[in-house]
Amino acid sequence: MLSAIAATLAIVAIGHLLKRRNFLPQVAWDSITRLCYWVLFPGLLFNLMSTAELNASFVGPFLATLLIGSAIMIGYALLFGRVTGMSGPATGSLLQGSLRHNGFLSLSILQGTFGVSALQMGALAIAGLVPVSNIVSVAALLTLGARRDGRGLKAAIIAEIARNPLLGAIILGLLVKYFQIPVPAFVSQMTVFLGNAALPLLLLCIGASLQFSAFRGHAVPLIGAVVSKLVLFPFVLVSVGWWLGLDALALAVLAATGAAPTASSSYALASELGGDAELMAEIISLQTLFAALSLPLWRRLAGAGPTLLAFS
Repeated sequence: MLSAIAATLAIVAIGHLLKRRNFLPQVAWDSITRLCYWVLFPGLLFNLMSTAELNASFVGPFLATLLIGSAIMIGYALLFGRVTGMSGPATGSLLQGSLRHNGFLSLSILQGTFGVSALQMGALAIAGLVPVSNIVSVAALLTLGARRDGRGLKAAIIAEIARNPLLGAIILGLLVKYFQIPVPAFVSQMTVFLGNAALPLLLLCIGASLQFSAFRGHAVPLIGAVVSKLVLFPFVLVSVGWWLGLDALALAVLAATGAAPTASSSYALASELGGDAELMAEIISLQTLFAALSLPLWRRLAGAGPTLLAFS
């Protein structure tokens, strides 16, 4: 477990070092990120979902856990923003930092620690969280922030969901699996190759996107964002999952999902829809740094299972 987490975060650190050394121009990093987001990672998700062997009795409690956890995190972010007097745009960015997760990072760790079964559960977690987190984030940013493009709330939400290639790849893979549609061998092999390329390149890009400049005047929302990822979200997911009877592997996947830093794409969404983009960049960077602590900690606590949670 520790080796997989260390290897993943080491690749992120290499990406950050390469960016600081100007090994590649910014346009190259942007192009690689776009390639991974639109081609490579969807190929991995399609392959995982089209070949998944997930018991129907497991899927319901697993997705219910994610929905309950998401509802609690939404309430936490809105309450924290109100109690501490944060601005609307800052609260919208805090909500993204509390609710969304970096599926690339969590899948990389799950692959190195548990293998294919955990990867398939991790992809299912992405399928459950992507529509919820996107809808809520867009709605919050447009409601709390400054609208930049004049789009209505409904149109913005539909556009954000429709253009998400990860969700499209997962849905397509599930349809292939459910209807037993035969997939040519070369297509399966192609998606395997795409998936093998996706995670290391994405981890390098995550490292290149980190910004560790001075955190100007954002101490309160940054503390709230770190608490949400270091403590609250993984605790809620593991607790609810255990209460609903999920097994140890599922709890480990939920722990990795909850403790993973927020999605790198949160910055672009905050910039586009009027959130506090500077704060969002700082949340992403600080949470990624704290992931070195939160991921192994919550994987360990998830393994403690009923004893820990009963005591809590």
